[in-house]
Amino acid sequence: MRKLTLALFAILMTAGATFAQVDKLMLEANRKAYADAKKKADESIMKKDSLKAKTWLTRGEAYLDIANSRDAVLTTEEPTAAYKALASFKKALAIDPASPAKKYLTMVMDKEGKPEVEGQKMYAAFMDAGITKYQAKDFTGALKDLQMGMEVAPKDTTAAMYTGVIGQLAKNDAAAKVGYEKFMELGGKDAGMVYALAQIYKVENNEEKAMATINKGIALNPANKDLKAEKINMLLGFKKIDAAIQELEASVAGGSKVSQEILNLGILYENKANELESELRGYREQLSKGNVDGLNKKIQTQKDKISAFDEEIKRLSDKVKKDPKIAAASKKQIGEVTQMKAEATTALNELNAEAAQQAASAVNLAEVTKKYDAAKAKQDAAKAQASKYYKQALELDPNNYDINFNLGVMNFNEAVVIKKEVDSMDMNTYKAKGKAVEDLATEKFKQALPFFEKAYSIKQEDDLKSSLRSLYQILKMEEKLKALGE
Repeated sequence: MRKLTLALFAILMTAGATFAQVDKLMLEANRKAYADAKKKADESIMKKDSLKAKTWLTRGEAYLDIANSRDAVLTTEEPTAAYKALASFKKALAIDPASPAKKYLTMVMDKEGKPEVEGQKMYAAFMDAGITKYQAKDFTGALKDLQMGMEVAPKDTTAAMYTGVIGQLAKNDAAAKVGYEKFMELGGKDAGMVYALAQIYKVENNEEKAMATINKGIALNPANKDLKAEKINMLLGFKKIDAAIQELEASVAGGSKVSQEILNLGILYENKANELESELRGYREQLSKGNVDGLNKKIQTQKDKISAFDEEIKRLSDKVKKDPKIAAASKKQIGEVTQMKAEATTALNELNAEAAQQAASAVNLAEVTKKYDAAKAKQDAAKAQASKYYKQALELDPNNYDINFNLGVMNFNEAVVIKKEVDSMDMNTYKAKGKAVEDLATEKFKQALPFFEKAYSIKQEDDLKSSLRSLYQILKMEEKLKALGE
């Protein structure tokens, strides 16, 4: 939007120059002459002279004078004066291909590189009309006029540029594309116009043209940071994270010391690591389902429970036979144990079904383990790169909120993942290695702390305050928790 604002500001400035103050008396004097000329020309085409090219040429010139008069009275009476002029010139040319009307249809340059008067007048009529409608917020009408200006002056970058800008305001991206593409075809270099065209293609999900446009813009404006940043955004939008990384790494390798670029590299690598987590989760689920020994242990546990319930039911039944006086209480106990046996039987059936499914799927544990290890290695490498670039960015800009915050988040999230591993352990596994894993999670939480605290000293964001509070609670830092407050 900033780009379009700049372009529109340029239009307004041009409009201000175009509509220079014209002497009121001069306007009134010309008004009668223009009106009389128009009336005479309209009468001529109703007579036998209508078959002459000269008649239509004269009519075209009369309407063109009105279109270029800057007289609100005349242009309000004849809002389509420029179109009537153009139609008259075309009629004259149809009657006589050698008619001077031809000069009005296309703006051409003379030997000195200046536009010839006739074409310039036709061009100015449409451009001024378009700018007037733009100022009145009639964007659709303005677009139509500017498109005609572009038709009359096919080699003019200004008409093409305005057609692109106003096309977007009129919500006509097809017309806007024609204008912007013509602008670039004619050698236009304005970064704002390139950006706007690339955005249209991006919204259309036309990756090829969006990337080609932004690359051409960068080639034309090699020092423009906005275009380079947008290229990265586009690559991410088109799911080309590796290409985005390659682009930024090339810049850093070339000696870039822009902390934001290096921070973005860290973010991209962290995103890459996070994307691999879903793949790893799938492998873990497969390995869990393929754990035959673990499943068999669960099945045996349920069988043991059922056997124990059977024994208890038999014991209580025998007790009733021996002492009928306690029959009511014993029968109640038998009912409760029978219910527990039913629940254990349901659980056993579910485990047996899982075992049957597992046998049918025949998970190749060795193959899944190999895939898991490969993905985990990629994730670890991506995390290492993220940490490296975050720290490089921090060296360049130690008081940058985003850099400190991201380093804190990365360590905090790793700690949470490790903590989940502890939470999912059974008692025997926890006894064997739970404490060591908990210590590792605590160490990661501690690594997150200084970055969060630094970030909070820079900017007191509510989300960060909440994360700090959680961290202080996890690390049992009561004094800091109290100082943080609510």
